Amino acid sequence: MHRRAPTTPIALILLLLLAATWPARAQVPSLDQGRQQLERIGAQLDEGKDKDAASLQSARDVVLKVQAQAEKTVAERTPQLQSLDARLAELGDSPAAQGQEAPEVTRERRDLQRQRNDLDAELRQARLASVESGQLLDRIAAERQENFHQTLSERTTPPWHPRFWRDLGESRARDDARLSGLWKDTRQVVAQRWQSGPLRSSLYLALAALVAVVVGWFGARKVPRLVGRHIPPGPLRRSAPAMARLLLSTLAAWWIVGLVHAALLPANPPAAVAQLAGLAGGLLVFATFVTTVGAVLLAVRSPSWRLPAISDEGARALRPMPLAAALAIIVASFAQQLPALVNASLPLAVALTALAALVSTSAVLLGLLRVHRLHARYSQAAAEAGAAEPATEKPHFRPWINIATSVGWVGVAICLLGLVTGHVALSGFIALQLLWTGVVLATLYLGMRFIDDLVCSVLGSKGLAGRRINSRFGLDPRHVERIAVVLSAVLRTLLALVGLIALAMPYGASGDDLIDRALGLARGISIGELVLSPTNVVRAIGVFLLASGVFHLVKRWLARRYLPTTKMDEGMRASVVSLFGYATVVLAVVMALAAIGVGLERIAWIASALSVGIGFGLQAIVQNFISGLILLAERPVKVGDWVVVGDAEGDIRRINVRATEIQTGDRTTVLVPNSELITKTVRNRTFSNAEGLVKIVLPMPLATDADLVRDLLLEVFREHPGILDAPAPAVLIDGIDKGQVLFNATGFVSTPRQAGNTRSALLFEILRRLRQLNIRMV
Repeated sequence: MHRRAPTTPIALILLLLLAATWPARAQVPSLDQGRQQLERIGAQLDEGKDKDAASLQSARDVVLKVQAQAEKTVAERTPQLQSLDARLAELGDSPAAQGQEAPEVTRERRDLQRQRNDLDAELRQARLASVESGQLLDRIAAERQENFHQTLSERTTPPWHPRFWRDLGESRARDDARLSGLWKDTRQVVAQRWQSGPLRSSLYLALAALVAVVVGWFGARKVPRLVGRHIPPGPLRRSAPAMARLLLSTLAAWWIVGLVHAALLPANPPAAVAQLAGLAGGLLVFATFVTTVGAVLLAVRSPSWRLPAISDEGARALRPMPLAAALAIIVASFAQQLPALVNASLPLAVALTALAALVSTSAVLLGLLRVHRLHARYSQAAAEAGAAEPATEKPHFRPWINIATSVGWVGVAICLLGLVTGHVALSGFIALQLLWTGVVLATLYLGMRFIDDLVCSVLGSKGLAGRRINSRFGLDPRHVERIAVVLSAVLRTLLALVGLIALAMPYGASGDDLIDRALGLARGISIGELVLSPTNVVRAIGVFLLASGVFHLVKRWLARRYLPTTKMDEGMRASVVSLFGYATVVLAVVMALAAIGVGLERIAWIASALSVGIGFGLQAIVQNFISGLILLAERPVKVGDWVVVGDAEGDIRRINVRATEIQTGDRTTVLVPNSELITKTVRNRTFSNAEGLVKIVLPMPLATDADLVRDLLLEVFREHPGILDAPAPAVLIDGIDKGQVLFNATGFVSTPRQAGNTRSALLFEILRRLRQLNIRMV
């Protein structure tokens, strides 16, 4: 038995999509039957039987049904078992001696125990079936990946070799008969359907044609105008019409396929005919999707609606590519699926795979050549202008096109080399995956742009919902904008994960396998007794946010309502509020960790383990943090004090976790590490006394009347309104130096912050009076 070409992911996706039109309910096996099926599938895998792709897919479907039934049984029976355990606990153990308990209680305990044993046995069987199903799914996935790699590495006769054509000619009669048989069966089914109801079939076909015409005209011409008319100016006005047109065209194609199927095929056609119709319909829907994505992204006729940064000439150069890629995918997928439908010979399967590889490679090569030609013209224009690039013209594409073209040229070279050397399956796979990757990336780009524009436009601070949230809940517009940005990032990340699953599907694992693994991670990662799952993480975040909100309200009440009623000064109140804030943050983190199962003893161990690394790597930060706590508790300096630390002098405005904010006299803010306020010398001018000293040293000639100058200085000090009466101003002679008498006048003001201005005013007044009295200073 020969190995057929690898099933393309596109055909699989589209067959699954089209299968939704004709759903079929499969009978769910019982638990005992499921266990027997699991044993039979495991034995077949051990014996090496039925390892082709179709058999493995069928076995996987059976295992998934058994696993679902087992998990459903566990979910339903576990609460019942817990209820029985609670009832038995209420009855307690049976007494050692007979006659000490009522017969009704003994009988009730016996019945409950029997029910519990039956439920426990059923639960054990269900859990065992679930574990066995998971193990079999891993084995089936490994077998499918092995088949995939073996198929790609298989070498056949290259198409240029005469033996290739000789083998194809020898099997021509057999293949022609099978192809003719499929074509004959299809014609008979269509003819019988038409004869049974020509009017009904005609109506279906007419409706399909009408849908195609109306949707094609409406989607291309009316959708952008309608959407743009009802959406305010912004990025969403460009991405919303593109997404609306894509969804409308895809749904219309899906509807058209259903109408054509209803018109030409009966309810239960032959299996081969049904598979052929499903393949053709799925490829038609996918081709419509690809061409519409290309049309809305390139927007050749409406450059103002174009989403990617592509020039008009670049868009015109890439205009044929969506249709070429869609046709290549249709031909390649149909060519690779047809041998399985008719059970064709190996030469015909290889020939059709080679045709698929050649068509797909040609489509990729067409796009590369058009981009290369456009780059060549651009480079020639740049050379003629005598610069690296023309001053009046920008590049046609962003730099990402260089990466894409490089990957494309490498892929085309590998495909052509594979066709020459006989690795036909590898060539067909790579060529088709180049097109598939382009389609997935283009769809991701459109989806991410639309999600970001939609969320930010609707939930942003200027959006309709954002404005309502601001007005109704009184939130800061920046907070609403931040929520919209985070939500957009989360949704785009989920879309990117879906895109990664789609890109990884061809490489030996189906989408169901990848989704099951993703869901397995979503159910949780066990680290010892701790289970990290999205549910637990969300619960922890919710507990932290709720606790932080409650503590913030308490902190606000403490700062605004309670502490002002006490005898604490402003600095002490700020210290208490800061310490309370730090403590509540730690408490909120502890509550969040407890919500995911981390107890206090584990938190203590975590803190002990982190303290070692913190001590070495974050020594300075921890030192400043501890110093900040000492400042808040011991209060050598507090908020509102006038301090001098090194070259910084000013008011303490805030004591933070790492540094203290000091506002200087010139209204600048100096950040001083907390450790410097603890370990270095700090002059606190308002620590025990809030008064400020004004000191003026006045040198006068030796012949000056000292009593007159003393009286003048005292009079000026006493007359100034800022100088305090107690302590009273004083004038002293510091000494005689170089023929001058040094008068030292001192007075006090209510705060050191007034000392500078008061000293300046006093000097102005002293100089004015000295001039009036004709007293010279030299």
